[in-house]
Amino acid sequence: MRRFTVIALFLSLVLIQGCSKPRDGVYAVNILALTDVHGKYFDSTYVGAQVNDASLSKVSTYLKKIRLEDPQAIVIDNGDNVQGDNAAYFHNYVAIGEEHLYGKIAKYLGYDALIPGNHDVEAGHPVYDRIRKETRIPMLAANTPVTGGTGAGKPYFDEYTVLKRNGLKIAVIGLTNPNIKSWIAPGLYSGFDFLAADITQELVDRVKGKENPDVVVVSIHGGTGEGLSSDFENPALYLAENLRGVDLVICGHDHRATVREADNPYGKVILLNPGSHARNVGHATATLEFKDGVLVSKNVEAELVPTAPLDPDPEYDAEFYKDYLTVKSFTVKKVCMITEDIDLGDVLDGPSKYVNLLHDIMLSSTGAQVSFAAPLGRTSVVKAGDLIYNDLFTLYPYENQLYVVHMTGEQIVNYLEYSYDNWINRRGPAYNYDSAKGFDYKVYLNRPYGSRIEVISMSDGTPFDYDRVYDVAMTSYRASGGGDLLKNGAGIDVSDPETYTIAKYPEIRDLLYNFFMREGTVTPQKGSNWCFVK
Repeated sequence: MRRFTVIALFLSLVLIQGCSKPRDGVYAVNILALTDVHGKYFDSTYVGAQVNDASLSKVSTYLKKIRLEDPQAIVIDNGDNVQGDNAAYFHNYVAIGEEHLYGKIAKYLGYDALIPGNHDVEAGHPVYDRIRKETRIPMLAANTPVTGGTGAGKPYFDEYTVLKRNGLKIAVIGLTNPNIKSWIAPGLYSGFDFLAADITQELVDRVKGKENPDVVVVSIHGGTGEGLSSDFENPALYLAENLRGVDLVICGHDHRATVREADNPYGKVILLNPGSHARNVGHATATLEFKDGVLVSKNVEAELVPTAPLDPDPEYDAEFYKDYLTVKSFTVKKVCMITEDIDLGDVLDGPSKYVNLLHDIMLSSTGAQVSFAAPLGRTSVVKAGDLIYNDLFTLYPYENQLYVVHMTGEQIVNYLEYSYDNWINRRGPAYNYDSAKGFDYKVYLNRPYGSRIEVISMSDGTPFDYDRVYDVAMTSYRASGGGDLLKNGAGIDVSDPETYTIAKYPEIRDLLYNFFMREGTVTPQKGSNWCFVK
């Protein structure tokens, strides 16, 4: 890919052209993209003396290298930054009176636009509104119409921003994931809704007509997908193949690092997905040539730049060292003692200590008769001995709340039939493999779908009633329709979770913390209310 010597020539040509009319010459701009960093702010780990293979410290090294050649390079962050790491959690929910660390980093790195991802929205208004206010960096999500008041119908976030760089005018249009309301509680995005990505063409046309940009970038926190118009959650490839008037589509969400030229009948469009966890920087360069005031050529090239070979930026590390120490001190705080290892490696074999612990937390915190829980990890081991706060992120890495919903006994069994069909056939991610507690049952591996679950009784010995309405504890992700277990399994209309949700509790990690602190010493027990049968 052409890079720095050519860029230097472009910049000199831009300076020569100056304010001449018509604008002639060769112009170029570098566009750098990140997505799904998930809190990888620091180079060093919190426990032990290990170094992260990827972090924003290494990203800082690359950005500074590029800016030596092109000081006006554009940097776009495509979302999902304030979830997935202790530092993000700490600044979301603990250090709430301080400037958010992610916001400070975004300003330090010189971000030009922020796209809120689903996990950013999941952190709630106090977090994303705070970052938006503190940074004043354009936060773009054109598909978030306000649902009431004088601003009804207008986007809650900005639709786009226009950047002038190296003699060029670049329009950056942002969208968040259209499927967010299927995963998180409505209160976390109160006041606005989410629209499908099919609004993008109208928006591109409007921005081009109003702003007359030289380069158009669409940045969407949606997955690459398979290029299907029906792919609601992952529409990026479809957009890249079908939009008119767009030069670059930046995407993410699915963590699939990708760079490719789309098969677009209207002209060259590059699709760029930097992957996740700061492992790559997406680097695109747009090159335009004008003669007699007319654009005669435009070319966009892109690549993925791995950060693993890069050195951390010592200036970045020094700037945020105190923040690192604060998070580390919080992370290594002792919570309780556990008398046995909690091994997440056996969670797919049947009942496990890990998932049973989640069930116990759900039932004891709510008083529900039934709970649903799934493994959120499969490889880690929490060792016997002192359990520290960092271990809670292993046991529960997400910021899900705990909900209680109404379900009939028949719906509960149908839900489990769907869950175990996925589980047995290893279809989809393991975090959708729910088991239940509160009643005893068997799962027959060799029976067909719809007849695998054999209910014995409630765990207290009373009959299980298919017609009775039970209180069922589950995550807010599941209650909002995540994984389709309620919709496709139980047959429940998930368009309005408020119609079947009867109680809401704090985040499950906080409930785990309270449980461990209260108990002091915990002996993990393997679940015994269900089993696989051949």
